[in-house]
Amino acid sequence: MSYRNEMSREGGRHHTDPTSSRFNVRSRYHQRGRLNNRPVPNRRPTAGDDLETITVSIGRDLTTDRTYSHNPSTRGGRVVRPGVRPREIHPSGGSGRSMDRDNNQVKWWRVSIPQAGAIGKDLVMSTLKAHFTRQLLPYHYFIDRETNMGVFFVNSQQDADMLKRANRKIDIQNSGTLSIMVSQASCPAPLLDADLRRHFKDYIVNRRFDPQTFQLQLSNLSDDEELSALGIYPQLNKQAFVRDIIDIINQNLHMTRQLDLGSNNISNLYEFRNLNLNNLEQLSLASNQLKSVEELAHLKQLNHLSHLFLKDNPIISLNNRRNGSQNDLISAIRLKLPQLKRIDDAELPAQIGFAIDIESVNLPKSVAHCVPQDMQSFLAKFIDEYYRLFDTRGRGELYACYHESCMFSLCIAPTEGSIVPTKSYRYGPLIYYSRNLKKIFDDNKRVTLLRHGKTNVLDFLRINFPLTKHDGKSFHVDVLSTANNRAIFTVNGLYRELDQGPSEPIRSFQRTFTCLQTPSGVLIIADHIMIINATDAQVSNMARAPPPPSISTTQTMESQSNSIPSVVDPQIQLVQKFSQQSGMNIEFSKICLAENEWNYDKAAQKFQECQRMNLIPPDAFKKP
Repeated sequence: MSYRNEMSREGGRHHTDPTSSRFNVRSRYHQRGRLNNRPVPNRRPTAGDDLETITVSIGRDLTTDRTYSHNPSTRGGRVVRPGVRPREIHPSGGSGRSMDRDNNQVKWWRVSIPQAGAIGKDLVMSTLKAHFTRQLLPYHYFIDRETNMGVFFVNSQQDADMLKRANRKIDIQNSGTLSIMVSQASCPAPLLDADLRRHFKDYIVNRRFDPQTFQLQLSNLSDDEELSALGIYPQLNKQAFVRDIIDIINQNLHMTRQLDLGSNNISNLYEFRNLNLNNLEQLSLASNQLKSVEELAHLKQLNHLSHLFLKDNPIISLNNRRNGSQNDLISAIRLKLPQLKRIDDAELPAQIGFAIDIESVNLPKSVAHCVPQDMQSFLAKFIDEYYRLFDTRGRGELYACYHESCMFSLCIAPTEGSIVPTKSYRYGPLIYYSRNLKKIFDDNKRVTLLRHGKTNVLDFLRINFPLTKHDGKSFHVDVLSTANNRAIFTVNGLYRELDQGPSEPIRSFQRTFTCLQTPSGVLIIADHIMIINATDAQVSNMARAPPPPSISTTQTMESQSNSIPSVVDPQIQLVQKFSQQSGMNIEFSKICLAENEWNYDKAAQKFQECQRMNLIPPDAFKKP
């Protein structure tokens, strides 16, 4: 006896002590801070101990809730931890849910049973329920396909402790003892196997849907006792569970006109984009966790939705906290769901729109590039002559093209889809003269990078701009304005930089000219060029042979310059151009243009129609 008592005082365990050794493991780790720096004696309770002390000892050793305090107190000669609340001992074990004291949420435990799929899902569950005197309420019981393991969840700590103590103590027919593994989980897995899905569908269709009013009531599903009895814990904040519900509704309840999803902790509407309820008129999402108006865009397919409930959602409180007006919130919601006529209890005014009774508006056809007919001859000659001079060494002859008070600016920009990254095609010192307003924020530097006066502009083009060779076949022109004796137009195209070593870079450019009519001729008063690296498609087109000419007003400027003779009368120029492109002689070309009011596009269209119908006589194609 003296030996046994000595061992007890030192925290040891005698071989005759019936208490399991696993209940004494903590005595080695909790000695610091004790009143007498001695471990708690590990002895069986005797008749002299009070009921409260026994309850604390049992609750501390046999439950999964191990919350301890570091400030013990003595009671009846025993060390009692005040952080451990005494637990009532019920004969039936109790059936209430366990709640997290910090955030008042339901606590869950995951129960895993290996080889339950091989033994039989129903046999395992019936054996468990028959073994326990306390009623077991499992949730989301399914067989994991990969591990063949049976998995279910419980939300009662008593159930979790009961299952944990039953590990390897339950015999099952022809399969030995059951291994039961219990661990804490944040919530049940949002999975419904075929059995649970069938029960859930029957419950929704038969218990929650009113065929008289076509109303589907799915609010507050998590507190539904009938679903709990079926072993289903709804989680509409999990996309996998929402996907199952939407699939059931689409297949079985597509006639629904009113749908209530309130109080379901919904924070995301992404899966609701697949909700196909063409007759849905009213939807309640009240008392959920929606925080953004953007979520409502997933409901845009509900064309007949006219009434939406959103009260008691963070989206409302956040708007109030930001001092936003209700009208601003309603406007943002109507941008996502313009079909709404009522939000909560507020009637929405009719939207102001234009041509709402017209389903489609036919816009006039537009061409990719626009050059007025009276400008074609001038621009063809100007661009051809200008770039011929620009591509010569020294560029000295460009002096006659610019006005004395002209301005010049350069912008170098990166591009997506370039054949190589911008940094690989180095621009050299030219990059330092780039006036890219997205890169340069200093106003003084922006002014400095503008070139003023003919001398400064020509010096920059002769000294700093590299030698080039432009591809005339890539040119496209847009005329922006021709008012007040001024012409503003842009030239888009490609050029190759010469004298740059074996890899001569190909650049894509857009150049905007502003020209002024002066007594000495047409002069450039503003010149802006933007440069980017050419893309793969542009380089391929540059290397490809030019396409055959066609009757169109959007021709490349090189073909225009070759086809327009140097005559003054614009009608003669038009006749000769039409004759060259259509293949008809001058006489018939003039007749065709005159009959179509000298409208080149109209005459070309008429020519193509007559040619298709074989109405043009052979004499029209005979040339002297």
